[in-house]
Amino acid sequence: MSRSITRRAALSLAGGAIAAPLVSRSSFGQAYPAKPVTVIVPFGAGGTTDLVGRIICEKLTQRMGKAFIIENRAGAGGNTGVAALSHATPDGYTIGMTTPSTHGINPNLYKEKLPFKPFDNFEFLSLASSQPNFLCIHPSIPAQTVTEFIAYLKANPGKENFGSSGIGTSIHLSGELFMQLAGVKMQHVTYRSSGALVQDLIAGNVKVSFDNFTSPYPHYRAGTLRGLAVTTTERAKIAPEIPTLADTLPGFDISSWNGFLAPKGTPKEICDRLVSEMQAVLKDPTVVSRFEELGAAATPSTGEQAKAKAQSEIAKFKDIIDKAGISIQN
Repeated sequence: MSRSITRRAALSLAGGAIAAPLVSRSSFGQAYPAKPVTVIVPFGAGGTTDLVGRIICEKLTQRMGKAFIIENRAGAGGNTGVAALSHATPDGYTIGMTTPSTHGINPNLYKEKLPFKPFDNFEFLSLASSQPNFLCIHPSIPAQTVTEFIAYLKANPGKENFGSSGIGTSIHLSGELFMQLAGVKMQHVTYRSSGALVQDLIAGNVKVSFDNFTSPYPHYRAGTLRGLAVTTTERAKIAPEIPTLADTLPGFDISSWNGFLAPKGTPKEICDRLVSEMQAVLKDPTVVSRFEELGAAATPSTGEQAKAKAQSEIAKFKDIIDKAGISIQN
C-alpha cells in the first residue's frame, strides 16, 4: 500500500514538473502576475500606440487575472517614457511599448544624448501592430495618382508644403523619403499634433501629409481629402483600393509599428509567459478585427523578431536622416 502511494506521489510530482513552466513564478514563489502590471506608453492618450496598448492590456487582464494598467508618459518623441522603463525594477511588474520613434528614429537623431540604450537596457517581448502612413493631399492639387502628383511637384518645385506632427516622426521621414525617391522638393511644416495637422490640411493651409493612417482616413472617406497611397508595401485591409507608394517608388516602406519591452534583467520565465500571452491575444479574432478598424494589422512575434525589427529600422532611418541632413538641436 505504501509503495502504491509513493508511486502516485512520484507521478504527481513528475506531472507538476512538466506543468511548472506554464505558470511563471516570482522569486517569492508566487504565480506571476501576483499584482497589477504597469504598462508604460511613451505617448499621450488617444494616439495609435495608446489605443493598441489598451486593446491588448484589456485582453491580458482577462487572460492573466491581474490588471494591466496603461501609464502614459509622453515627451521627447517617446524618449521620456522609454527612459523611465529602462530604469524600472526588472520584476515583470513594469513593461512598456516601443515604436519607430524610440527604436528606429531617435537613436539616429539624439545619438549619444539618447537617454537609454536601445538594446542593452531592454528585453524584447513581441511586436504588436503595424499601420501604414497615408499620403493625402488637399483636393486643390490637380493630381489623382502618385505619378501625377510627382509630375505636379516637378513642375512646381518648392511650391507645396507637407506637414507632420514633429521633426523626426515617421510622418516627417515618410515625406523626406518620398522626396528622395521621387526627386522632388517640398517645404516641411511641423504641427503640435496630428489633429492640428489634419485640420490645416482640410483647410488647405498645408497641402500634403503622410500622417498615420487612422487620423486622415475618415476625411478621405468623407471626400474632404484625396488619398493617393499608403507607405507600406501592402495595402490596408480596410481600404484595399488605395495603392502603395512602392507601386510607383520601389523600396518605399515605412510603417507606424509598435511592440512591447521589459527592463533588462526581467526573469526569462516571466518574459516567456508574457510573450506567450501576447501572441495568443494578437491572434484573437476580436483583436485582429479591432486593429483592422484602425487600419492596422496584428503582428505577433518572438522577442528576437522584435529585436531584429528594431535593428533594421535603426539602419533604415539612419540612411534617410543622413541624406536629409536632419538633426535635433539640444
